[in-house]
Amino acid sequence: MGMRVKRNKNGVVFSFTGELQDALEAARKELDKKVQSQERVFLQWQFEKAKKARDTYEKRIEDLQGFIRLAEKELAGKEGKSE
Repeated sequence: MGMRVKRNKNGVVFSFTGELQDALEAARKELDKKVQSQERVFLQWQFEKAKKARDTYEKRIEDLQGFIRLAEKELAGKEGKSE
C-alpha cells in the first residue's frame, strides 16, 4: 500500500496500490508525520543558514568587483595626469 508520484514536463501523476481509502489514510498519516518532524525543522534551519552564507559570499564578490573597477579607474586617471 502506498502512494507514488511521477513528475514530468506535463505535470504530476499520482498512483497507488490497494484500496483508495487505505492509501488516503496512509498519505494523511505520512503528511502529519512529515509536517511535524524535527527533520523538517532542521532542514529549514540548514536551508536558511546556507542561503545566508551564500548571499554573504556573493555580496563579497560584488564588493570586490566594485572596488577593483573603481581602483583601476583611479589608477588610470593618475597615470594619465603624470604623462
